[in-house]
Amino acid sequence: MAQRSSALAVEAEVNDFNEPVRVNVADGETAVSGVSTEGFGVEGRSHGTGVVGVSEAWLGVYGESTGGFTVDAVRGQGKGQTCGVAGHSEAGIGVYGKGGALAGKFDGTVKVGKTVECQFVEATHGHFTGNVRADNGDFFQGLSAGGGAFSGEVKAKKFTPTGGDYAETFAAGDEFEPGTVLVIGDDGLMAPCDAQYDSRATGVVSGAGGLTPGTVMESNPDSAHHVTLALAGQVYVKADPQYGPIAVGDLLTTSPSEGCAMRVSDRGRAVGAILGKALATLDGEPGLVRMLVTPS
Repeated sequence: MAQRSSALAVEAEVNDFNEPVRVNVADGETAVSGVSTEGFGVEGRSHGTGVVGVSEAWLGVYGESTGGFTVDAVRGQGKGQTCGVAGHSEAGIGVYGKGGALAGKFDGTVKVGKTVECQFVEATHGHFTGNVRADNGDFFQGLSAGGGAFSGEVKAKKFTPTGGDYAETFAAGDEFEPGTVLVIGDDGLMAPCDAQYDSRATGVVSGAGGLTPGTVMESNPDSAHHVTLALAGQVYVKADPQYGPIAVGDLLTTSPSEGCAMRVSDRGRAVGAILGKALATLDGEPGLVRMLVTPS
């Protein structure tokens, strides 16, 4: 190893890579400098900490790269159960990111255990166990995620679902396609309707006609099969106009055609069996009708 000098650089050889190491101890100069044209500039190997950078007034460790898109200025790679990069601060910020494109990007599940302060979060999947708040004290102004779970309280001044209805999952005797009209079977499981004005009517399987549910309450039904029923909002329903052509505004109920709705012609018999109100017309062959869910 190179010996310390009061002002001049002393060169030594590193056996593994045959690159010079200069150690300078003059005030204001670099303590350790490693220069390499092909290998590592600086390498530290230890059963303890490989490299330590400590500064009282400036950066402890600095990394700079002028390479391409996939060349990182600083990279940490954890093998086993270790962290790739860990940042800890006693009084400041543990990890800070600022970029011309993205300040941060996570490829995988993101878990936050304490309060998150920002104005917008975009993620493909997230799991939050603590509070999620924006820097103005309110909860996120913008949150975009392909999937996520919040185990704590979530508040919002405005919630805008992207689908067409408000739905909930129920236990079913089988899997049924979207748009199917279901009733409560004798075993308590959801089943397709097969009679007119059936007071056991529960609703329509959400998702037909490309109109996905805006909000789904997961009730975790204890059954081999389950369905998502529209409880409120707009949904496409399978309907059979052979029992009468359907016009806009007609009330819809169960029909003898399995899993299909029909228009209400006898309001007295429809009490307790109304599925909703037609928002479009249907005549001729059975098909899908857009419906506003208004259960009786």
